Amino acid sequence: MKISSYQTKSAVVVVGNFRYLLKYLKNFIINLENKGNYKGDVVVLTSKFSQSWVIKKIIKYPNLHILKPLKIRFPKKTKEQYLKLDTGGQPNRFKFKNFQWFKLNIFSEDMKYWQNILYLDINLTIHYDINGIFKLNPQNYFYAKADSYPEYKTTLSTQFDSTHVLYKKLQDNFDLQDVRYFQTGLMYFNTSIIKKNMIQEIIDLAIKYPISITNEQGVLNLYFQQESLFYKEIPEHIDGRIFYYYWMVGGKEITITKQLVEKYK
Repeated sequence: MKISSYQTKSAVVVVGNFRYLLKYLKNFIINLENKGNYKGDVVVLTSKFSQSWVIKKIIKYPNLHILKPLKIRFPKKTKEQYLKLDTGGQPNRFKFKNFQWFKLNIFSEDMKYWQNILYLDINLTIHYDINGIFKLNPQNYFYAKADSYPEYKTTLSTQFDSTHVLYKKLQDNFDLQDVRYFQTGLMYFNTSIIKKNMIQEIIDLAIKYPISITNEQGVLNLYFQQESLFYKEIPEHIDGRIFYYYWMVGGKEITITKQLVEKYK
């Protein structure tokens, strides 16, 4: 994945394999332009097997960049460990959503071509103008939304297999009672935080503690606990609206949501 060294101000970044892009990318771009009022660069990080010409034929967006970084790989033993996790009755994400690990490529040094990165899961829905977030200066910061917002009761411990023999070691080395741990569906940061071997450092954590039941989300929280000067929660309100929430809320304007329904009771 090689690009020019010339740096532009910002980009919206999404990740997906070819099938996922075909399902979501066109509507995402339309939504981003029409509801989000966004006209800047959109960067798609995908596998080498994705057919770029098909994507560009379907999506007529002038500032679309398709990059194909290397696959995130784990040793055979590590993969076996992830596949055996106790996920509490939920589907094993390492088996069924393995491509989520591809998100680590947003921390590639090649991404320094852009000054600020707004990563969005491609299946998020944009309801209002998103440009207010670009007024937020993320210099030397990594912004994301707390997974337990707005109650702040759920803890980081929920992201790991607590029955695993390594859980006690994890508990001894990290604050698993952290209620402001973040979700990785929306992340905003200045690329000044990217350093050489950053991706490998994150992978090494995933190998050392192969008990994250939420794939990259649990591991990234461990990593940014170590880099504690970086992580800050995205402000609740930007431009007078709640900027991001998983659910819709009656009577509230929310710029970006994961769901199109109100939270179940």
